[in-house]
Amino acid sequence: MPVIKQKVKSRRATYRRPQKIDRNLSIQDYAAKRNKVLIFRGCGGLGDIMMHRMMFEDIKLLMPDAEIHFSCPHQYHDAVKDHPYVDRILTVDEVNRNDYLISYNTTTACGRYEMKISPLSDKHRSDIWANHCGFNLTKHNMHIKLTEEEKREGKEILERERNRSGPIVLICPISAMQNKNLLGNHLNDSINHLIEKNCCPIGLHNTPVPEMVRKNHPVIYGLKLRQWMSVMNEADYVVSVDTAHLHCAGGLNKPMVGIFTFVNASTYCKYYPNCIQVQGPCPANQAGCYNWGACPLTKLNPKPCLSELASKRILSGIDEMMEKFPI
Repeated sequence: MPVIKQKVKSRRATYRRPQKIDRNLSIQDYAAKRNKVLIFRGCGGLGDIMMHRMMFEDIKLLMPDAEIHFSCPHQYHDAVKDHPYVDRILTVDEVNRNDYLISYNTTTACGRYEMKISPLSDKHRSDIWANHCGFNLTKHNMHIKLTEEEKREGKEILERERNRSGPIVLICPISAMQNKNLLGNHLNDSINHLIEKNCCPIGLHNTPVPEMVRKNHPVIYGLKLRQWMSVMNEADYVVSVDTAHLHCAGGLNKPMVGIFTFVNASTYCKYYPNCIQVQGPCPANQAGCYNWGACPLTKLNPKPCLSELASKRILSGIDEMMEKFPI
């Protein structure tokens, strides 16, 4: 019988030297820095920036005298500037971590956690970031504060695009990740169903939605961030794939249908009580594998969680949304 050699790992505890304490910090510097907290996010996307908004109220509750600073790429500042518990917003390039005694980098925390436990799913991203910073969230409130002028502008944009009477339903079929996008049959069937229900469906994206443009359906695109938030706020309903539109609508407590493929709908919509969830089917019976690229079931695109999603499930979600939240 061959001998199998194994490397025996010691159970002896090992100790690291503590980090050196900066004894050059003056009492004045300590006084200036002790109540400043930095949350650093080195990248987007916009949906993650919106979900970061859920963290700041709890930090203030834990440290009432704290001055909360949030650092993220400059193009996302307008998505956070109205938050009542954020005292200062900084760009990634201008922030100096040495100005803080306490700082937390949330940039990669979610990716590491979600891939580690894949295909299990238990935490909303806001909770992952909070736990990374050493506390638990209790509020999960985005505190989106739009001015009356912004709300008026959002309503004006919607009314300019309206081509029929009835409640306005924003259709958000495109994500930054192509494997989340609605297929042509999903989109067309949803639009036709909404028209049959005497609604006014309007597309929303940062660029034109080709399938809707070809069929002369109204599409809003090219908005500035605050305009985008205002348009979301003034719509009656939202039907969205898993993207920034969904998280903004969730933060605004809009009635919506959320359509998910390789991530878990119940986890991502945990704090959006007005969301009707539609989860794409998985032949492995997973409600979101978080690893669509390495799907063992097929190398084809789109994956089964999207290609085998029946339009009727989306239409049923639309019906449920309108019955639960009538206009």
